[in-house]
Amino acid sequence: MTAPTESPLPGAEQYHLTVRFRPDGPAVQGTWASGTTAIRKFRSWIGTHATQGVTITLEAETDGIRTSVKQWPLPGERNERQ
Repeated sequence: MTAPTESPLPGAEQYHLTVRFRPDGPAVQGTWASGTTAIRKFRSWIGTHATQGVTITLEAETDGIRTSVKQWPLPGERNERQ
C-alpha cells in the first residue's frame, strides 16, 4: 500500500518554497513542478530550519500568479522554537 499523495493546488505549474530567517532578511528558496515534492520539502524544512524568527512559506504558481498555500508558523502565531 502506498501513501496518499497530497498536492496543495492541483493544476499549478510550479510550487515555490521560501525559508526566511528574519523579517526582510536573507532567504533560501526552492522551486518544484510536483506539489507532492513541495509538500514533502515544506515539512522537511520545518524539521530542519524551524527556529525563532524563521518563516517558511509554500506558494503555488499558475499562469504567473502565485497563491499562498501553506505557511509556518501560521499567520498570527508566534514562533517560539529555539
